[in-house]
Amino acid sequence: MTDVMDRPDTTFVRWIARVFYRSENGLIDVQHDMEELEELQDLIERGPSWDAIEKIEIKRAVPSEDLITIEEARQL
Repeated sequence: MTDVMDRPDTTFVRWIARVFYRSENGLIDVQHDMEELEELQDLIERGPSWDAIEKIEIKRAVPSEDLITIEEARQL
């Protein structure tokens, strides 16, 4: 798991990405806590090899309780 404290430029965790890599022992997942989605590219580049990626799941670290639907978000 990549910790925000390992990257002092990240002060707020908005996104959590879990990268699932294929290995000889099955899938291995690595979690990355990010402020901006653009950070994911550099994290993926650091490895393991992106050729071994099975899937990537991204979700909000703290989902907003107030925004239930995309229609409600448009009204803001």
